[in-house]
Amino acid sequence: MQVLLRLLRAVLMTAFLLCAVDLTLVVFGSGVSLDIGGLRLHSTTMEFPVIGLLVTGLTALASAGKWREAALVCGSLVGAGVAAEAMLRVSDHPLSKAHIDYAAWYRPSDKFGHELVPGFEGFGPLNVPIRINEQGFRDGEHAPRKPADTVRILGLGDSFLFGWGVPEDRTFLRRLERLLADRTGRQIETINTGVPGWGLNQYYIYLTSMEPQLAPNLIVLAYFVDDLNGPLQDRLPPDLQYQQGLQYKGGVLHRSRLFNFMKSLSHLVREKNRPARVGYLHDLDVRREEWSKRSNYLMSTGDTEERRQYIDLLGRHLARVKERADAAQAALVLMLIPDVSQLHHPDVQQINHILLDACRRLRIPFVDMTPIFEQTNDPGRFYLWPRDPHTNEAGHAEMAGALDRLICRSGMIPQLTC
Repeated sequence: MQVLLRLLRAVLMTAFLLCAVDLTLVVFGSGVSLDIGGLRLHSTTMEFPVIGLLVTGLTALASAGKWREAALVCGSLVGAGVAAEAMLRVSDHPLSKAHIDYAAWYRPSDKFGHELVPGFEGFGPLNVPIRINEQGFRDGEHAPRKPADTVRILGLGDSFLFGWGVPEDRTFLRRLERLLADRTGRQIETINTGVPGWGLNQYYIYLTSMEPQLAPNLIVLAYFVDDLNGPLQDRLPPDLQYQQGLQYKGGVLHRSRLFNFMKSLSHLVREKNRPARVGYLHDLDVRREEWSKRSNYLMSTGDTEERRQYIDLLGRHLARVKERADAAQAALVLMLIPDVSQLHHPDVQQINHILLDACRRLRIPFVDMTPIFEQTNDPGRFYLWPRDPHTNEAGHAEMAGALDRLICRSGMIPQLTC
């Protein structure tokens, strides 16, 4: 019996040490990846080694008959947890905000299909704080009627305009607001209506429902390759996959600041090690090949009837957006944000030429960010790559600068003198 106990303690201590090594590699490296007889094993997250440390450590103490020590460890952990909970509540640490389930952080809309949940405040993509205003957008509150002597710029777009993975005050619209204010000395106000998953139909629907007193001087349409999201529609049916509304990760545990803090740390480590466990989303060649097959993205060349129909549909979408902008007496500019897989690959940049031709016909000023982002061969210079394919803070800064130069050079806003 004693031999078995000694063997058990040896196994537990070995497992404890392995978990400690695993946790160290996960936190400070990129995790552990092993290929044993064709079986691939990955350990790139904190949860498994942390739980392993607790279980093996406490079991080792119990198997050695050290019940008091095991109880003392448990009591110390509980006491430390209570103290940490109190400190996090007092300090209101940003990492202690609740996490949302991205499969259900929207709600159905009988106008847009889906929309963001108004009033939400917590952590969003890549552990960046998110605050949704009462209008359902990631922005501050805006007076319904434009103040006198204020120049308003309205942004239409999806997750790139929303600022996926970027702090709100560093999105390109906020940066543009500051650039123009510093350059002109005028009161500039930008309105961000970006919603992940929206496309040309939602942009048009928003403009048709926009209150006239909002009165933007300029509308910026931030176009991404997947924005051509179906035939012309004036209203979209509710997307029932979001009917459960806002869902917090952890269930009732999301009310605990300590739980959220640990969840945030775990999420940061998981995102850091993501390339080690996810190949498809972070392989540029695979991404480029897959996306170029999607006909409505219009990335590749071809002479098919389907492609011609999509080109015609895109033109009609843009034409009716231009009509709504003209009706609102607002200038319209279209900015193309390329996918990271398109950079330095002209064979998948056909959408650039199609948009340029359409904008020329409709007399819409056009900004193509592709040549600007191609100033470097490093995809991580302007994108969150390889953690995520959205633009990073440097990318947003470049977009703001490009718009600032266009606005001042073209004089499209008569009220501004740069």
